[in-house]
Amino acid sequence: MTSRMSRLLIRIFGFGVACGALSMISAWLLLIRPVDLSRNHSAKINSGSSVVAAVETINAQCPLPNPSLVSLAARVTARLTGRGVQRGWYRFNDGDTQLDVLKALFGSHRRPSIRVTIPEGLTYREIAAILSRSIEADSAAFVAWCESDTVLRTYGAAGRSMEGYLMPETYTFYWRDDVHVIGDRLATEFQERWAQHCEGILAESGRTKHDVITLASIVQAEAAQTEEMPRIAGVYANRLARNMRLEADPTVQYGRGERSRVLYKHLEHQSLYNTYQVFGLPPGPICNAGLDALRAALQPEEHSYLFFVARGDGTGGHYFAETGAEHVTNVRRYRARRN
Repeated sequence: MTSRMSRLLIRIFGFGVACGALSMISAWLLLIRPVDLSRNHSAKINSGSSVVAAVETINAQCPLPNPSLVSLAARVTARLTGRGVQRGWYRFNDGDTQLDVLKALFGSHRRPSIRVTIPEGLTYREIAAILSRSIEADSAAFVAWCESDTVLRTYGAAGRSMEGYLMPETYTFYWRDDVHVIGDRLATEFQERWAQHCEGILAESGRTKHDVITLASIVQAEAAQTEEMPRIAGVYANRLARNMRLEADPTVQYGRGERSRVLYKHLEHQSLYNTYQVFGLPPGPICNAGLDALRAALQPEEHSYLFFVARGDGTGGHYFAETGAEHVTNVRRYRARRN
């Protein structure tokens, strides 16, 4: 090869490199152009969306200056990394660029994660309200998920809903996450805790899993102090053994659909959950109990108490009694303190 030809090839190669570099710089400059957020700041990418469909979805909600370039860059990124786009809601900020969109699609950036605490003793409808306030989840859809026959079969819930089969805990969810993802997380956590701490002692309790969960929900609703849970569970175990009505105010509240103070007139309310009228346990749990209440229901304290009433001293503790006469005295003490 002559030196003249060598110089020509070098010039051609150099020109190609220069053009490639210029193209990359041009593409970079285009990618760092801001997204138009004058119409919207959020977009939802559905599960299973292709990279092209994801870019089109975002462009429809938050117009991109160069959607074709972002789509091309997304396809190249997907091929090089072997990763797909992440489903869910994305929330973009003022000043975000097309490059931020590209990074978000493959790294879950701009998918806000929020810590949500589900306290012990809430119903699934109350949990739905918390999810709606905290992460803007669809509360009606969550309620429907909890009442789905398919979901009940999947998690072995024996009642008419997932009541009692959702584990109270602090979770981290994505903003506006799908309710089935949230519900699966709560239900799976319950199953794992039950398997680890409860399943091994279920047989010696002499009750079914559903009955234990139902009793635990009543204990959870009645007890303000964790250390009293086994004793309260023991009271209900004694009443069940003697075929006495449980006469638990929280079950009346659940049957009425209100957490208001129970009055004498409410005791006449016709409901399968009114344990002042029906014998035995109600048809299912009245709330979602924590692990302490589940353990108490599985292993109640052995004693002779048949009654209890709040002390009314602000501690959340209770007076316990073996006889009706003792209970009447304790009720008077409670009313005197309350007044």
